[in-house]
Amino acid sequence: MDQPYFLAVCRDRPEDPHGFWYTVYFVNNTEDYIERLSYETGGFATFDDEVVQTSIHKRDLGKVPAFSFVEVEKDDEGAFDFTIAFTFSLELENGMRKSQDFMINKYLRGGTKPFERMPVLNKFGYTFRSK
Repeated sequence: MDQPYFLAVCRDRPEDPHGFWYTVYFVNNTEDYIERLSYETGGFATFDDEVVQTSIHKRDLGKVPAFSFVEVEKDDEGAFDFTIAFTFSLELENGMRKSQDFMINKYLRGGTKPFERMPVLNKFGYTFRSK
């Protein structure tokens, strides 16, 4: 996997009493130190054959060292009944700014399920590349 940044969705919380079995991670598979990582996300669903946008959520995740990851959110299975869009803003240590857009399609379609553990995260799950 040669993608510098990717999202990972892992079913790694089987004992969660509230059913939040899935964790979404942002993975920094680079030598870059991210001084500040923030994102906004929203989703789309169909209701009576019309596409409806969910509310927009914004969050600051802080620093992300080189070759590391950060938890973005915890989800239950119902969260993936929607198409979820993420726009990440990265402020790097050298002052450079980048933007990364990701889409997690309904029922995790479009994600790649690796046959070996993902780099950096060292877990199994679905990976999503930026658009």
